[in-house]
Amino acid sequence: MAPKLAFHLVPSFLFLVAAFILLSDAQIITSQSKSPYQTPEDCKDGSSSSDESAEFFNSATLQCTSCSENSTVQQQSSDGLTCICRPGYRYLQNFGGRQVTCERCPNAVSADGWECVTCGSGTTEDANTRQCSQCTDQEDITALRQLNGQLIVPTREVSCERCINETQPNADRSQCDRCSYTLSVRALRSPPVTTTTCACNTPDEIEINGICFPNTNPVGTLDFTIPLENENPIRSVYLETNLMAAYYMCRGDYRNITACQALANMCVLTMYSGGPTVFAASSNTPCTLFARLNTETTNVNPDNIVRPGIFVGERNADDELARDDIETEWTMDPPMTFPFLGSTFSIDGSFLGFQSINGGSLQLCEASDNVLNAAFVFGTYYSHSCQIPASSLWDEVKYPLKFYEIYTIKDWQLVRRFFLVDNEATKTVAGQEAPHVRYAKSITLKVSLLPDTSDGRISVPYFDIEYDDISRERADAGENVQINFQVTYEMSQSAFKENFQIAIGTISSLGVIYAGFRTYVWSRRAGRITIDFPTLANLVFFLCGTLSNCFFVVTYGIAFYFFIFFKRQNVVYLVHLDGKDYENWYIIFVTAFALKLVALLHMIVMQCSADIFLVDWERPKGQPPLPQPMAGGGGGDNASSPKKQKSSVSIWRTYFVANEWNEIQTKRKINCVMQIFMVLFFLVVVGFEDTATKDPDGAVNKGADVYRAEQSPMFRMALGSTVYLVVAVVQVIFFVFIYERFITDDIREFVDLCSMSNISVFVMANGEFGYYIHGRSVHGRSDVGMREMCDMIKREEEDLVGQRGLVPNTEPQTFLMALPKRLRQKYETVYMPVQLENASAATRGEQARMIGRDKSIDAYGTLNRFFCAFIDHSLRDIDYVVKEKTFLEKILDTEFLELTDQGIFYNDNGHSFDNVLFYGNEMMLVVFDTLFFCVVDYIFTNYVLAGILTYLVTELMCLIRDIGGKKNLAKKTLVDERFLI
Repeated sequence: MAPKLAFHLVPSFLFLVAAFILLSDAQIITSQSKSPYQTPEDCKDGSSSSDESAEFFNSATLQCTSCSENSTVQQQSSDGLTCICRPGYRYLQNFGGRQVTCERCPNAVSADGWECVTCGSGTTEDANTRQCSQCTDQEDITALRQLNGQLIVPTREVSCERCINETQPNADRSQCDRCSYTLSVRALRSPPVTTTTCACNTPDEIEINGICFPNTNPVGTLDFTIPLENENPIRSVYLETNLMAAYYMCRGDYRNITACQALANMCVLTMYSGGPTVFAASSNTPCTLFARLNTETTNVNPDNIVRPGIFVGERNADDELARDDIETEWTMDPPMTFPFLGSTFSIDGSFLGFQSINGGSLQLCEASDNVLNAAFVFGTYYSHSCQIPASSLWDEVKYPLKFYEIYTIKDWQLVRRFFLVDNEATKTVAGQEAPHVRYAKSITLKVSLLPDTSDGRISVPYFDIEYDDISRERADAGENVQINFQVTYEMSQSAFKENFQIAIGTISSLGVIYAGFRTYVWSRRAGRITIDFPTLANLVFFLCGTLSNCFFVVTYGIAFYFFIFFKRQNVVYLVHLDGKDYENWYIIFVTAFALKLVALLHMIVMQCSADIFLVDWERPKGQPPLPQPMAGGGGGDNASSPKKQKSSVSIWRTYFVANEWNEIQTKRKINCVMQIFMVLFFLVVVGFEDTATKDPDGAVNKGADVYRAEQSPMFRMALGSTVYLVVAVVQVIFFVFIYERFITDDIREFVDLCSMSNISVFVMANGEFGYYIHGRSVHGRSDVGMREMCDMIKREEEDLVGQRGLVPNTEPQTFLMALPKRLRQKYETVYMPVQLENASAATRGEQARMIGRDKSIDAYGTLNRFFCAFIDHSLRDIDYVVKEKTFLEKILDTEFLELTDQGIFYNDNGHSFDNVLFYGNEMMLVVFDTLFFCVVDYIFTNYVLAGILTYLVTELMCLIRDIGGKKNLAKKTLVDERFLI
């Protein structure tokens, strides 16, 4: 089935040419109805006894049309494009097609078919051709008339005589020929003109290309200009020579098909200037003349149609393109190819036949057949560009001016006919080279799926053609011209738009609610009583994090859906997202990355500002160690004791634990080098990226001779995200369930290190919330020699000592803390003056720094005794209890109990404190890495570059976190930064 042609003319010469497609049911769609697809070979030649009349192929309608008289009088011409008289019949008129009238001759017929004759001496009548045979003497000619037009008389005189009696000189003036067209034109006048002269009778007749036409209904001023894109319009000598002749021979009773085709070609050459209506232009362009002929038509009999329908009709162009006449169900598996077939015409209107336009017929760029033929494989988003020397466009052999109909549309007009290169109509002087050449700069085939359909049906495809021109001077200067041919597909996105809005709205609403809840949890943990600026600021940051996740889920889900189902569909129901909807997807995708970047920076700032203190349980030598707390919470030193003792406890254990904490701050559950290596291995080396092309081919590592459609940024995002996430998940599973279990677990080993060092870690992530690692040694001390240390480890292996847990006879050493306000106030009372002193000491000289150092040492001792007393339940007005979180509290990561002066230590899973490390935020980091990887690839379409930059940014984030965390550790633990390695 063949859709109608679309043709759009704008100032830049943009044509929309709807494709003339010959599909499986072999039918052509015209603007009125469906007609069988026919070629000249399908027309009856009149030779069969069952043929009532012969038929000719009407190139205006592309249908077989019966001759004006039955098969005993007329037959089909040898090329099948007109009717001719049968042998024994002469012409009364012959304008081609059905405009042929014949009369039987009693004897023979002249060689030109216009006279009834008898065969004289030396010739005989041929029974088959009903013409006189040629003279046997090679020096004789078979003549009907003398040179002056008189009938033959018995004389052999050669003389220069004026042609008379309905004859005129032939092209080389060697003999007199009958002025057949002029006489035929006169015979049609009413009353008929009986003059036998071939000269035009002025002012009754007008001579056009050697033919005398009645000088009635004068045309007026004609427009012979050809529009150019880069120059002023030029006057075409071709139009000047042939326009009037084609117009007159196409009009009225003459109705010559070839002349009508030539006039249609001239309309195309002027870029349809004047449009399909008579009054569309102020001057008489070829198109306005063509339209005038249509208004003169009164006989609508299809057999009498001689003018091609280069304009589709009066329907709105969008309505034409939305028609659902194509009944073929298109599939990608098995792959289907557009069986395009176009009718072609020469510049003079001659029908050249049908030509397949698959491959390179419409592509000025050269390439292998595999590449060129890929343009019309259904579902392939094809794009092929090249540069060719401009001077080659003047080669009329390589680039002949040929017109195509691959069938022909409010503000834009659908038309049927176009050309690729015009190097003839732009000639301004006959016989000289054209000063300019026009060419099809860009051709785009646009295919749309029918809306609300899943059976692979399409609406009318059309070609979008943009023309340009170049002067001979520029071509001689060595300029090249850019040529592009591409195929795009589209579908109604109304359902997608609705689903997209619902998904974004629903998930984002849930994200906003969750962000509000996390802000509420933060405000409780931070001890915020009212909604203040920090609360609102954190709400914004939580919104960034949650909305980023929401946007990523939606955009990745959409990209993955289109990628998988586009590649795996059999009957076509889905094409690549494009237009405004694709822009919306891209905006949401980039927004997800920007929001995730803000959320990641917020997380780093929060981790680098957490309050950390290393509680040293070691007692000076010579003093009894602090007793283990009893079940009732008694025992331990009184932190309020004013007595100060000189400590002989080594600080190296504290420095060692601080360095180990510093090292695990940026530890992750994946190896970044391995992550990038494996992602690039699968995408580039294995060749997964070959599947992200805009075509149905899902093969990897395609051959060099296979056309590779352009890469889809959406498909690359889906593929890159999938591979990145899968590799990350596999790494995490291996790390958590194999590496940490059977090889080493740095997080749990850090807890063990705290126990062996007799150091506890007190982390206040928020004002009244934090994490606690109970590192109090079960041996009472750890500042011992090697033998004593080995003995202590052996005793613990043989279970000869108590358990390490905070609560007697329990194992848990890590806790979440909901802290009372008084503890926070006490901490700030001691800590804040020291920080203020250190901040001001930097500008007050060495003595001030020494004073600040002493105050830091005193503050460290005070805080150490304070936290020891708090953990040992030795503070009278500040205490805590140990309990389990409820299931709902664990799910929501919150605490429901209101605190008074008593804090709560919640048992956790053994490493909840990693929430203030990169280790406990792996999901956020992986999502950020994935988004960054995809954004870089979106910009550069290069997975390798995206991988390299992702690794560098990952390392940069670790460096920022490491530097910030190191400074915060030294600042909050009061450990000299110079000892942090």
